[in-house]
Amino acid sequence: MKLLVLPFGDAACASTHYRVIQYMEMLKADGIECDVAAHGTMPAPAVIAGYDAVLVQKKLFSTRQVRTLRAHAKRLLFDIDDATWHPHGRKHSWWTRWRTNRRLQSIVRAADVSLVANHYIAHHLSALGANAQVLPMALKPEDWPPPVPNPASRIRIGWSGAPVNLRYLEILEPVLEQIMSEHPAAELAVFCGKQPNFSATTPYIYLPWRQGGESAAVETFHIGLLPLPVDSFSQGKSPIKALQYMAAGIPTVATPQAGSFELNRESGAIAFAKSPAEWHACLKSLITETQKREAMGLRARAAYEAHYSTTSTYPLWKSFLMGV
Repeated sequence: MKLLVLPFGDAACASTHYRVIQYMEMLKADGIECDVAAHGTMPAPAVIAGYDAVLVQKKLFSTRQVRTLRAHAKRLLFDIDDATWHPHGRKHSWWTRWRTNRRLQSIVRAADVSLVANHYIAHHLSALGANAQVLPMALKPEDWPPPVPNPASRIRIGWSGAPVNLRYLEILEPVLEQIMSEHPAAELAVFCGKQPNFSATTPYIYLPWRQGGESAAVETFHIGLLPLPVDSFSQGKSPIKALQYMAAGIPTVATPQAGSFELNRESGAIAFAKSPAEWHACLKSLITETQKREAMGLRARAAYEAHYSTTSTYPLWKSFLMGV
């Protein structure tokens, strides 16, 4: 079997990596040849027709291009892991909203199946006429081996993320400063490509980001932080950072969002907080109640292994690809 992928980004793009690239070795082992086109490009019809299946990964092509894909692809799949029809960080004009929704409806109706990261996205696409099937976000077990006990004398509260998301951590600074002043055994660590803009009085340990260093950094945490904006785009996220915390066997304190609720239903390892008082209460509980923290961590790792490891998601991914 030959598969052609039309990706949203290159191999460094998180969405493309986690939804496509990390499965390629498994596909190859199963005798499935997988070619990835340059992101943003549309191959010629004759090229499309030469493959047994075409996967469009989150890219919203024009309706004309979608018609070309449908006319020449033997099997057409669409994959999406974000609520891209909602604005992210800026307001959409009426034209952008109309074009985005038209293109989204075009591809999901044309596709034999739409693979989505969570039920929030599935519900929206189903209403547009899609055959929406949930394929959860996943992590490779080779990158996230079973955690070793970390009985450090200090309780490390950790945040891992991209520089663009530091502003959500910075909003928590007063709570984090108060927690560390009340609990001398607690410390804060930040794994990122940029340091947070904290005041000089807030102590933290900076762990510089490096490619492939997520596991080594996150496994030093005892509690993971996942503050998110309260908006429609974030409702559709299946946060990969929450999965990384789960794989590392630690509990998470998070902003309540649909994707995070879904992860919590499988694990019971996420505490939700909306207000500063709730963030403080959740962190205090996990710092002072060792048995609770460790039990949530064990549930987190168990849920990762059962539902969010590529070992468990690949057979589902392959079945959708094959049309089984």
